[in-house]
Amino acid sequence: MALSSFGKILTVLDLFSVSRPVINVDIISEELGLSKPTSYRYLKELVSAELLQRLSGTSGDYTLGSKIAVLDFISRTTDPLVQISIPFMKEIVQRTESCCLLTHLNVDSCIDLHHELYKDYAALAYGRGSPRPMHKGSSSKVILAHLPKQRIMDYYHRFAEELAHVGFADNEAEFLQQIKKIKKQGYYFSNGEVDPNMSSLSIPVKFSSKEAPLALTLLASKNRFEFMNFQKLVEMMQDYAARIEKKYSSMTEEAEIV
Repeated sequence: MALSSFGKILTVLDLFSVSRPVINVDIISEELGLSKPTSYRYLKELVSAELLQRLSGTSGDYTLGSKIAVLDFISRTTDPLVQISIPFMKEIVQRTESCCLLTHLNVDSCIDLHHELYKDYAALAYGRGSPRPMHKGSSSKVILAHLPKQRIMDYYHRFAEELAHVGFADNEAEFLQQIKKIKKQGYYFSNGEVDPNMSSLSIPVKFSSKEAPLALTLLASKNRFEFMNFQKLVEMMQDYAARIEKKYSSMTEEAEIV
């Protein structure tokens, strides 16, 4: 099968979300603009690859298949950046009694690759693999600040209205000024952008000159941040980000030698 055809088949997976865990051939045809014979062929291919499974007892409903869970397990347990970061993230949680996130900027959203929670804390609005709007919160802003200017402007033009709505920037000039400030200071602090009761502090983790950095984020209630020494938190988070970068660099250098 040609790569282009396979890519088209995979677009079916984009139709799934937490609010829509089940799809059928009519949804595929309508939203992807495909004929029903083509939609059925795509479903057959995805079921064969165990990326989808048909729900028994239905007239033709499909949900995500077992291969998705397998791939997520492999990613969680073998991703070198995640595995390197976990011990440091655990230390951050213990020292601050707050939550810690490691976040990747996707095409149109932020996705947490890993999170460490304080005790049984369960108030995360999002979690691993759950897309978070890129215009909200500190993670996306600190990543954006370290992208090439062309990519930064692309994000602005796509999300200008949303960025204005959350009070980040009302126009292009203000947006660029904000981004420049974030890059210079080396962090971004978000106060109630995602959850009105929560705040977050994000630091970039730069592991490749060719790729966007990840964001290492401290998440806590607004009240908790008020009683913590903010500058010390910034310095601590920057130190942990540097230690993650150093360990990843050492690992890749050893791999190259071998």
